[in-house]
Amino acid sequence: MGNNTRIYDRFEWWSVADCSCEYCAHYRGKKRGCSLDACAVEDIRQEALRREQTADNGATAGSEVVPCRA
Repeated sequence: MGNNTRIYDRFEWWSVADCSCEYCAHYRGKKRGCSLDACAVEDIRQEALRREQTADNGATAGSEVVPCRA
């Protein structure tokens, strides 16, 4: 890429909706759930939650993300 190249819609971070279990490769459906004992993207999900709460100025500070395995 040269000096005059612009990148539009540059990726910045994942959202909580992006970290949904439905998009996981290990998710086997609503009845069977996840095949892993621990969530593969838990750290990314927590970071996304923290970023969205900061963007909302703490308006949703009491809410938490539902873990994959309940």
